[in-house]
Amino acid sequence: MKTRWAAGIGTAALVLLASCTGGKESNAAEEQLPKKNPIVESQPAAAVATPAVDPKKDLKEISGAIPIYAGAQYREDLTRRDAVMVRNQYGPQTEVYTLATNDSYPQVYHYYTTYLAQFRAYTPTSPYPPEQNWRTLEVQLNQVMQDPFIPGDTISAAGKQVTLQIAETEAEPKTVIRYIVRPAPAAPPAAASAPVAAPAVTGSAAPTAATPASTATSGK
Repeated sequence: MKTRWAAGIGTAALVLLASCTGGKESNAAEEQLPKKNPIVESQPAAAVATPAVDPKKDLKEISGAIPIYAGAQYREDLTRRDAVMVRNQYGPQTEVYTLATNDSYPQVYHYYTTYLAQFRAYTPTSPYPPEQNWRTLEVQLNQVMQDPFIPGDTISAAGKQVTLQIAETEAEPKTVIRYIVRPAPAAPPAAASAPVAAPAVTGSAAPTAATPASTATSGK
């Protein structure tokens, strides 16, 4: 009797459970928890990307004839350091590009002096530097890159002013190449032409040869 009563209670419990779960057994893993309001995390502001500096592109836009040593690499750290000194000397609008290479100073010196020798405005020098410590070379490219022996590109003398500096260093990198770019010089104001004054007329005009005699004299 007790067994039947217990079985009846179990059957009633199963029926009640089935009616609450849609006719199938409930599984805790399948039940979905009530949704909560999502926490929106504030995203950090995206850092403004600094445009990459391409000195070769910038220099070639000034003139395709500007020589650039093939083994040199742009050094942003050296450029920032040099910019302070250069702008103090030439003005805040001056740009500087510093390149560096582990090639020896004589190699770099030979390349630039040989290249510039194709321009008549460049005063020829020895293709090899003097034997001394901490050698340097400075050339104003707008002045020397004129009148080439072989027709080709030059740098406009009235355009942006480019100065080339090469320096030998004590440690690596062995050679530093610096391009200093200044704004184009201001054009001189055009001189105003003075108006031409009309010649002054004094007295009466004499009759011309084509004037009839009757008009030159009075009376009959």
